[in-house]
Amino acid sequence: MRAWKAVVLINLALVIGVVWGYAVWGLRATRLERELAVARAAALAGVEREWIVEGVVRAIFPELNVLVITHGDIAGYMPAMTMGFRTASPKIQEAVSVGDAVRFTLRGVPPTIAVTAIHKMATR
Repeated sequence: MRAWKAVVLINLALVIGVVWGYAVWGLRATRLERELAVARAAALAGVEREWIVEGVVRAIFPELNVLVITHGDIAGYMPAMTMGFRTASPKIQEAVSVGDAVRFTLRGVPPTIAVTAIHKMATR
C-alpha cells in the first residue's frame, strides 16, 4: 500500500471517530439539559413530588425521627448515596431494622422530603 493511501485511510478513520463521538456527546448533552430543565421547573414550582426508591437501612434514630439509608439514584433529585431521611410517622421506623433491604416512598417539596411508606424487600 502506498504511503498516501495509508494517510488517507488514517485521516478518514479519525474524522469518522470524531464525528461519531461528537454526535453521541451531543445526544447525551441534550438529554441531560431536558432532565435538568424538568427538575428546575419542578423545584421552582414548589410542586410536591413522589419517588419510589430502593435501599438498605443503615441506622435508625427514633429520637430524631430519622432513618439513615443507602439508596440508589432518585431520578430528577439526587444520585445514589447514604443519607438520613425524616419519616412521616414513628411507625415507619418500627417496621424496619438495621440491615434490611427496603423499598421506600419519598414525598415532599424538595428539599423538604420525608419517607411516607417503607416495605422490606424479599431476601434472595
